[in-house]
This record gives sequence, structure tokens and C-alpha cells, in this order.
Amino acid sequence: MPKRLAREQQEFFAIDLRLTPGSAPISGKKEMIWVEFPVGTTFPKDGKVYYHPPKKPREELACFPYDSANRRLQFNHSIHLGDQSDEADGYYSVNIQVLPDVLEDLLWGRLGIGTATAPLRIQVGPPGPRPVPGNLLKNGGFTDVRFRPGDDWRPLEGVLYGREAQKLDAWTVGQYKGRGVWAASKTGEPGRLVDLINGDADGQFPAAAEPPFDKGENVVDINGDNTCGFIEQTVDVTPGASYELAFHTGYHVLPNPEEPYRRPTYLRAEVRSGKPGGAETVLAWDDYVQYYTGKGTTASHDSDKKLNDPGWRERRLPFRVPQGVTAVTVRFANPGRSGFDAELDANPDGSSGMLLAHVRLSATTR
Repeated sequence: MPKRLAREQQEFFAIDLRLTPGSAPISGKKEMIWVEFPVGTTFPKDGKVYYHPPKKPREELACFPYDSANRRLQFNHSIHLGDQSDEADGYYSVNIQVLPDVLEDLLWGRLGIGTATAPLRIQVGPPGPRPVPGNLLKNGGFTDVRFRPGDDWRPLEGVLYGREAQKLDAWTVGQYKGRGVWAASKTGEPGRLVDLINGDADGQFPAAAEPPFDKGENVVDINGDNTCGFIEQTVDVTPGASYELAFHTGYHVLPNPEEPYRRPTYLRAEVRSGKPGGAETVLAWDDYVQYYTGKGTTASHDSDKKLNDPGWRERRLPFRVPQGVTAVTVRFANPGRSGFDAELDANPDGSSGMLLAHVRLSATTR
């Protein structure tokens, strides 16, 4: 989704560099990164560019003088991708400001490193909606987990898993079977459809999140035990009102450095209205794909093991409820290699799933 900004608003946008599957790691190769700002925007006079490595404090980068005639900003940086260094696999944030007289529209610019380019999209419009305090979803932090009598969190590969959980409170758990078929757990148990990971032990949650993570919040691995798992919850909403679904995604904590596991992990987030399995309408959705095989932290229950730093990223999906709609369903699912094509079988691909945490659904006001 494009970055949404109001006239004269100054904000940061992110640049994420990632290796394609099978590519060799990059260790300190110096590259020129450039931004061609959209017409109607500029790099502010006091603008900043930062690099955010997952395991170190952010670094302010020096830039070449901004070329206002061509709306072009350039800076050099030593690229580290997949080399397991402390600088590896971070992202860049760049200041941008919308000019006061620009029309409200979708504006297009470009990003590049060397000869490789990607689009930069800025949506100019009224100031974005602000969340109203409160969470309409129950158990959005996955704190309420009911285990079988005598069972609890158990270590596996150095991580505390909750594979004996019987209930994830208000969340319905299931598996996508392929060809448009969604099957909820008959017993209501998460089982191996999705994996629960103990957040206090292995979450490595960001301290700067707003609202902050509470003690006792846990993590869901949407893939489970080689499944196309999903979780969903239906909540009451007000017809015509605006809402925002916010959540955090992370790299799986278990490193997969060898083939065939150097593959993408997937997550689809969506908000739907209508009868599940019937005439449903998608109100908001986005797909997230991540590659990561680095080792960034020590396992909580095995000091000899190294785990991935999740590198948590906050995601936001705004939407408006149509008139006549009084309830929506929030669903998180692993589409796997086949996606949700109604003509294809499900294919979880054997990969570790993307991590999900800190889910909120809030009303918004303008």
C-alpha cells in the first residue's frame, strides 16, 4: 500500500533490500542508493536518512546534496545481506515532505540501487485516521492460552512451544485445504495447525512499540507443523465507520540456512464481511513475504543454539465498514506457494511460517 501523507506533512518511508532465493550473501559491498522523489514532494532541508540494523542502534547516514531540479537524493552505504553480521538485513528510512500546493492524488517516484529500480508511491490526501484507544479483538496478544491438564510450554530446538494448547481463547484455528476450502479445527484446539511460541522467553519484542507489548504476550507461527494454518475472529462494528487493523510480523526464530529451506515465508492479513464460505467481501488485505536465514540471538533453552532475531515490523491496514455491515472477520493465514487460488491444492512448502504478534483492531477518527 502507498504511504499516505497530507499536504505539507513530513514523514519517513522505508527502503527494504533483500536477497533473492539462492543468492550468495553480500558482505560490505559499497553501493549507491538513490531516490527520485515524486513530483509534488521533496527531501526536507533538515531531512535525515537512517539505517536500522536488527541487532544494533540505528545509524544516521551522510547524503550527497539534494538535487532539487531532478528531485534526486543519493547516498552510499556498505550493503550487508545474509552474511550474519550485526549490520545484516536492516532497512533504511528516508525523510519526505509533501509540498503545500500539490493535488490530492497518487504520486509516483522511484528507488534504486545501481541499475535495479522499484516504484515509490505516495498517496496525498487528508490527514490519516487516528486510532481510538482500545482493542476490539479479544486476546490480541495471545496471552490467554488453555493447556491440557498437566501440560504447559515445552522446549523444542531451544524455543518454548505450546503444542499441547487446547484453546487460544476467542480465536478460531484452522487449516486452508486448497481449492477455496477453509477447515476450522473440529475440536477448537490449535494442535499442529499453528504453533504458539512463548513471548516472554523467545518473543524479543520491540521496546519502542506503541502501544507497548504487555508482559505475557505470545507469538503465533501461522504455518504450524507444515500446514497452511489460519486464525480468525469475528467482531461487531459500526456501519459506515473507519477502523484500522494493526499487528507485528517477524522472521521465524528458527534459522533455515540450508536448502530446501531457503524459501520465502508467507502471511496474508485480511478483514472480511459476510458469511464465511459464502458471499464474503474483502474490506482490506495484504500479503507479506520474507526471506531470512541469519542467526542473531541465543536460544532461551539451549545456550549452544543460535536463533534468528525476529526483526519485528509493525503493519497497518485501514478500512471503512460499508453501510449495512455490523460484523467483520479478521483472518491471518499462510497461503503457501499456491496462494488461495480456488483451482490449486494447498502447498505449505515445508517452510517455517512468518511470526505474528500484538494484533489490534481499533476504531479511528479523522
